[in-house]
Amino acid sequence: MTFIKASKLAVAAVLLATPAAALTIENQDAAELKFGIDEGEVEHVESVAAGKSGDFSAKCKNGCGLTGPWGFSWMANAGDKLTFKDAKLNGATVVEGSATQ
Repeated sequence: MTFIKASKLAVAAVLLATPAAALTIENQDAAELKFGIDEGEVEHVESVAAGKSGDFSAKCKNGCGLTGPWGFSWMANAGDKLTFKDAKLNGATVVEGSATQ
């Protein structure tokens, strides 16, 4: 086997073994979840149906701000898995303007 073939196989193995970083939001509530994704210069309004999950990694590649009905902003990264349940994001609540968990 030549060095070039071995190098190509090694690169392919690393790419296949590396999990993709996905921003996943799971909506465990009975109503549709609407929220905003802020990437600085670009903003999106997205939704996740009741009882469903959505992958928003394409819209949060380098980190992003999420805003929604949970009462405060949440800074997210491309690899985060977030859960919306009982009108709370990841169980966080707002106490005097600051997020607590």
